[in-house]
Amino acid sequence: MTIDRPLLAPITMGLVLSLSLSARAADPPPPKPPACPSDAASPDPMVLLRRVEQTLEGTSSVGTISMSIKTESWSRKLKMKVWAKGEDYALVRILEGGPRETGMMTLKREKQLWNYLPQAGRVMKLPSGMLGDSWMGSDFTNDDLVNGSSLTDDFESKVIGTAKHDGRDAWQVVLTPKPEATVVWGKVEMLVDRATCVPLIDRFFDEEGQLARTMVFAEIKTIGWRQFPGRVTVKPADSVRETVVSYDDMQFDVSIPDDTFSLHRLQQGR
Repeated sequence: MTIDRPLLAPITMGLVLSLSLSARAADPPPPKPPACPSDAASPDPMVLLRRVEQTLEGTSSVGTISMSIKTESWSRKLKMKVWAKGEDYALVRILEGGPRETGMMTLKREKQLWNYLPQAGRVMKLPSGMLGDSWMGSDFTNDDLVNGSSLTDDFESKVIGTAKHDGRDAWQVVLTPKPEATVVWGKVEMLVDRATCVPLIDRFFDEEGQLARTMVFAEIKTIGWRQFPGRVTVKPADSVRETVVSYDDMQFDVSIPDDTFSLHRLQQGR
């Protein structure tokens, strides 16, 4: 799992697919995930978080996602298709939304983000100054899509105990950024389900130690060998607004042609 990318992993900010794509030979099978250490009172945090990441991401993913955004003054619902491969490539196509959103596409290629605007029939590369802007009016930013943080690479982690959440036994995990990591959070607290290794709650704190936002994972369902949260709710701490992402249809570790993530395809609007 990447902390700032629930859509593409899970956006992450995982996830998803279906244009008319040319076939190609299947990719090598993904590595076997580490077992969920369900019986351990205090598991090795690196083993646990590696399992969490593989559970939420896979080597690639394809599916259909619904996203609803609610604020004090307005609400919006979008339906989208998402193609994701590793941490560097993702394509999102808005299938249903308002007149301005429907048909829009967002392409991530490594550290660059591009938008296809159907009304103008053109492609626009997002400048660095817009990375902090909201993506589609949601509680995810463009920077969340581009610069997601890795649980295992960017954080020191520690299992500090166990807790109950919604009838489930969970580990309490605290993550603090490594000195060299470019992470916006001062600390992250997680509850991870002991039975499935699926995160239940992520709480993000700023550098002053104040709660900044909360992510709640729910509707856990089986997809292949993994358990996966069917719904993720994101709530900023200082606002009544919220973003809810529902994973309507998901496939993991599937073969996706490389040109799916090409600028040429994006410019064709398909």
